[in-house]
Amino acid sequence: MNKIALAAALGLLLFFTYLTGIRPAYAFAYALSLLFVTAWVWPRLAIRGISLSRRLDPGTPTVGESYEEVIEVRRSGWVPAPWVEIRDLGQIPDYQPGRVISVGGELVSWKSRGVYRRRGWMSFGPTSVTVREPFGLFNQDLKMGNRTTVLVYPRVRPIPDLMTPSSQQTGTSTSLGAWADYPPDTSGVRDYTTGDSFGRIHWPLSTRHARLMSKTFEQPLTTDLWILLDLDRDVHYGEGEESTVEYSVSLAASMAAQVHSRGRQVGLIANDSKGTILEPHRAVRQDRIILDYLAVATADGRTPLTKTLAWDRIRRLPRRAIAVITPSADPAWVRLLQAARGRRSALIIFYLDVASFGGPDQNPSFDLGQDVDLYVVRKGDDFARLMRTRDAIRIT
Repeated sequence: MNKIALAAALGLLLFFTYLTGIRPAYAFAYALSLLFVTAWVWPRLAIRGISLSRRLDPGTPTVGESYEEVIEVRRSGWVPAPWVEIRDLGQIPDYQPGRVISVGGELVSWKSRGVYRRRGWMSFGPTSVTVREPFGLFNQDLKMGNRTTVLVYPRVRPIPDLMTPSSQQTGTSTSLGAWADYPPDTSGVRDYTTGDSFGRIHWPLSTRHARLMSKTFEQPLTTDLWILLDLDRDVHYGEGEESTVEYSVSLAASMAAQVHSRGRQVGLIANDSKGTILEPHRAVRQDRIILDYLAVATADGRTPLTKTLAWDRIRRLPRRAIAVITPSADPAWVRLLQAARGRRSALIIFYLDVASFGGPDQNPSFDLGQDVDLYVVRKGDDFARLMRTRDAIRIT
């Protein structure tokens, strides 16, 4: 019953009771008034004794992984809470762990499970608690708990072995580089000790300090694989997980995970709106930096792959492998890639066929050469079963 209508009816009852002076009418009016006041006070007192806790182990989840949350509700005080509605105020699609419960003197707990459906920041909570009295007239709402945020990483899938490109299948080693391939950098000086070669002596400082000083060297931090991720908004198609953006991000994450698992270094260049460049760093784990970026990366770039500044950057790099992930069929970026690569650089290209994602049929025709590994990725493909090819889509 509408509370306003009930209050109006109660007021009319009291008015006519006063006019008629009938004793049973007085008793009935007073009983209804007491009921009305009790129903109004009850949820306000009961909600003061309600406490709620939510436990979730965030970990480092990826898309497709499941999670489990434990919710506990308890009550203190003498006012019972026979009808309590728990509702999550988070923004996770298709996940609502709340329920309607009755909270007595004992702890009420339950588990709620779900699956991470998309990458990026996911928020659990806060929680809305609504207490209603038995008569169903009034209720009291309260927001409890803090917002818990979890960063969901892209889906990492098995992919073909990138460390042994097809041009090197008959050889005995890869050409992705090693520390010994790069000259050391001078990082400082120290006092000369017996056994130091003359080539290590820093003669100008030795003359200035009137004692022999030796150079100290530090091996440079090399990058064995550079990932060039095309995030130009004009070349991507599809929606949700079945889109070229999500496939591209998942490919980049899978490549980085594979190379890092072998103790190699990975760098990433993206033509997004910020022109992102992620280089290896000695103080932090580069694999975590790349995954953190890919978790929130979006195709918001306005610069085509052919006009990005990445080519000048790649041209100045020493011996390395370059992996390009793009749905662009413009042959101009292929020519730029060939011009920017070094003599002993390995090239790996993942081309996403936009026609399978609902985009136009681009009929790509790339002149890649014989030493380039090309993978054509279509909607629904299993990354582990991708095959190197050069002619699957009219590629010459």
